[in-house]
Amino acid sequence: MITSLLVALDSSAHAKAALDHALELGRIYRARLTGLHVIDIRYLEMPPYLDYSYAFEAVPPTLAPLDMMDQFQAKSRRILADFREVVERDGLQADTRSEEGVPGQVIADVGDGHDLVIMGKRGEHAKWGRDLLGTAAEAVARRSATPVLLVEEHYRPLNRALLFFDGSHSANRALKFAADVVSKTKMQLRIVTIDDDREQGERTLRDAEAYLEPLQVKAGYSVVPGRVSKVAAGLLGDDEVDLAILGMRGHSPLRHLILGGTAEQLMRSVELPVLLVP
Repeated sequence: MITSLLVALDSSAHAKAALDHALELGRIYRARLTGLHVIDIRYLEMPPYLDYSYAFEAVPPTLAPLDMMDQFQAKSRRILADFREVVERDGLQADTRSEEGVPGQVIADVGDGHDLVIMGKRGEHAKWGRDLLGTAAEAVARRSATPVLLVEEHYRPLNRALLFFDGSHSANRALKFAADVVSKTKMQLRIVTIDDDREQGERTLRDAEAYLEPLQVKAGYSVVPGRVSKVAAGLLGDDEVDLAILGMRGHSPLRHLILGGTAEQLMRSVELPVLLVP
């Protein structure tokens, strides 16, 4: 059950899409939306065109020029005020938070107090970066103890979900989360196990089916042989998929689809929102 959504905000189109997705889920669940804007303290001492992929140390705010900090805080207030106006106009409850720190770390930590984190795959300085996912998105995906929905630059309704299931603890949590969403929406769900051993794959799928059947959640099931990266790329490239769902910490190569080297090759060609469940 989703009662609280955390939306990571900046001035990017990705953040706008994240808010649109949050509004959709908020209406379905009547959930409270919290908008979070993080003032990236690394930008207070370094220009935004540098690559911060390996910057982990926080810069003390006291080292930043006061006028620059004032500008960042004013921008944060503006972003959060716009968020509150949009959410309340939609008839939903809104909270706002402005924090200072390294965005990926802050978002993941604040996300612990919510049921779902929604954020863009890239941020407002994406054009300066070379990495596939924005530094903040990747950091949140790696650190978060809360499910994370990473969205593309443009919003589109999520009608058809593909869940990669390997029977791991994380995959079972993803299954439960997907079941709850599907039961409250008209979303179609397909569950895929990638396994060269078809008999083993079918046993894995039967566990998923056994969980969903009492809930009266309908889904399609299939075992697909082959290498995870190639099979997943083909499945996610299908026009009939709007959302990919997988556990973050499975016991198969599935966990590397988003967070490992395979992800970079896969997600360059497949632009889909991804729901990661720890």
